[in-house]
Amino acid sequence: MKEPDSIRRPQRMAEPFAVSAVIILLVITGFVTFHNTRRLRAHTNLVEQSHQLLSVLERVESTIKSAETGQRGFLITGQEPYLEPYYEAITAIHGLIGELESIAKSDPVRYARIAPLQDLIDQKLEELSTTLDVRRQAGFEAAQSMVATNLGKRTMDSIHDQIAKFRRSEESSIARREQVAATTYYTALATGLISTIAGLILVVGVLYLVQHNRHRAEKYAIALKVERNRLQETLDRAGRLESENVKMNQYMRTFLEQIEDYAIFAMDADCRATTWNRGVLKVLGFNEADFIGKDIRELIFTPEAIAMGIPDSEFATAAMLGSASDDRWMMRADGERFWASGISSVVKDNDGEIVGYSKVMRDLTERKRDQDQLAELAAKLSEADRRKNEFLATLAHELRNPLAPIKNAIQLMSMSELPPDTEELRQTMARQVEQLIRLIDDLLDVSRISRGKIQLNKEVVNLSDVIKAAVEASSTFINEKEQHLRLAFCDEDVFVRADPARMTQVICNLLNNSSRYSDCDCTIDLSLSVQADEGDRGSAVIVVKDNGIGIATDRIEEIFQMFAQVDDSLRRGNAGLGIGLTLVKTLVEIHGGSVTAQSDGIGMGSTFTVRIPLADPSDETLPKAVATEPIGVTKSFKVLVVEDMKALRTIMARLLTKLGHEVEVAEDGLSALEKLSQSIPDVIFSDISMPGMTGYDLARKLRERDATANIYLVAMTGYGQSADREQAHNSGFDEHMIKPVDITKLQSLFQRLSKREDR
Repeated sequence: MKEPDSIRRPQRMAEPFAVSAVIILLVITGFVTFHNTRRLRAHTNLVEQSHQLLSVLERVESTIKSAETGQRGFLITGQEPYLEPYYEAITAIHGLIGELESIAKSDPVRYARIAPLQDLIDQKLEELSTTLDVRRQAGFEAAQSMVATNLGKRTMDSIHDQIAKFRRSEESSIARREQVAATTYYTALATGLISTIAGLILVVGVLYLVQHNRHRAEKYAIALKVERNRLQETLDRAGRLESENVKMNQYMRTFLEQIEDYAIFAMDADCRATTWNRGVLKVLGFNEADFIGKDIRELIFTPEAIAMGIPDSEFATAAMLGSASDDRWMMRADGERFWASGISSVVKDNDGEIVGYSKVMRDLTERKRDQDQLAELAAKLSEADRRKNEFLATLAHELRNPLAPIKNAIQLMSMSELPPDTEELRQTMARQVEQLIRLIDDLLDVSRISRGKIQLNKEVVNLSDVIKAAVEASSTFINEKEQHLRLAFCDEDVFVRADPARMTQVICNLLNNSSRYSDCDCTIDLSLSVQADEGDRGSAVIVVKDNGIGIATDRIEEIFQMFAQVDDSLRRGNAGLGIGLTLVKTLVEIHGGSVTAQSDGIGMGSTFTVRIPLADPSDETLPKAVATEPIGVTKSFKVLVVEDMKALRTIMARLLTKLGHEVEVAEDGLSALEKLSQSIPDVIFSDISMPGMTGYDLARKLRERDATANIYLVAMTGYGQSADREQAHNSGFDEHMIKPVDITKLQSLFQRLSKREDR
């Protein structure tokens, strides 16, 4: 019955070691998260300084133009009132230069660019002043001759060039820092996921050890019960077998004394100890002489337990039910408290009368403390996971805010006739913005899936329509690399029950993956077929095959893992984050399907095969096409844009105006309410996170007023989780759009509103 010390020692060390590992993991995770947050905040401040510099530069350029305009008006007319813009510019220009110096004083490189600009501005102002003096003293013709030298024009061109260089430098700096912020974001996500998984594994391990030791205690209790039953039989034969009884008692004493980790003893009907073993000394600290004959209720129970009547209740339960658990805090001989786990049992004679009790106890204080620490750590891990999700949502919002005006500006540019080289640059910017938006959406999808928050809107769809939608979405990426896409569909329609948007995402990710890891002028094959399965209705089979760089045979199994890369070297070029195939596998599996990868090795290309169960032929639900209906001509609406970000407010207004609508803007909720007192729009686009009054507050106030209750309200925000959509709806918004809003969604919205008014 006694286990060797070489076995018990590792078991006792396993639990503290696991708890220590969880604590170390939590500390490391906290440090990395804190470091990444500080780094992200630092780059955000630098980006804000760059935007401030760009704003002041724009005001400097505008002020110089105003001074030049005032000077020209005076030169032509000779009337002093035309010089008012000139004098205002003279007054303001030095203050603007001071603002530039104040913003750039912490950066020597920036600060060094201000001096040449200031010299050119002083030179321009001196030239303007000289021309004005000539006009006053020598007349119009003399001043005209001086202007004809083009000295002022050359100076103004130099000022424009200097400001343009300054602006390009700051815009390049903003791009670099936003890239660093995105990298920091991905690092924080990876750290949170890995630490959470590792922490859960360690917690499960410790719980396994606790359960294992509990089973060992129960095993000893069963063994004791068997021996107690044998002892009871011996007592029944006491009158006839007294010699044998002595031998049995000696055997039981020897057996019990060999057990050191458990305090095992018997009591009479008044709970006075009648036996003792070495476990009583080790667990309770009592010698045999100090223990035998003592009422153990007063000896080992805590004063609080005695005051509450717990000892009497425990033995009364044992007398009634045969046994009672005693997992609670108990007292040692020296007054120290420890967590005891064990059982009290009743002993009866042949007539059913109680003749005593037996008790088995073990010191599990360390385990109890470990369990309490594990519970606390589990709470901290849960809180860390919650904070991680909040961080992801907030960071997605902060990344989408600067993306919104950029995307809308690119869309606005597409509505005008541009030179071929400018149009090529616009298309390049549009592709890169869409790529960044896809990366943000993929990361948030991974977070939702890991928390079980992703929902499928299943319907019966024709897979041919899904594939066509995916091909259209990926065609720009494929065409950019001058690659060839070949499609091969089976003759009949293939219907499956699936979420069309998610299935489009699956095929898009597979096509983008093949394009990304294939050279220019390569060929990508996409096929759709039906496979008959035994005992089932069959499966739709989608195969995406390329002749790209291939996959090493020893890495086939890990290609669908999070952040896995085909090539981890620095030469992998524009490889993604390594989450696209993870999303593909997860989305296919929650549709009840499977996905496999196959490659003959590096340089031999890759083949990805997706199998999705066919829709039940008895399902009468009509299949829905994935493609959207074309955008038609819409009516002109009065629109109010409420947005605290100036760039997005301006671009959104221009875009809506270009679409043919009458647009007004407001920088916050209070300004919006003031404008509504003068004119009632048909549609309001409102940001959510605004100073003073949030978009939710504004929506509730508008719904409370009769004059504004029927305005169509659209929430524009970087927060796109289901809880955010629900909160927007509950606050009174009719629609929820995630920044950056695509122009096609705006056109679709106004088309729906036009049809609603026609009815």
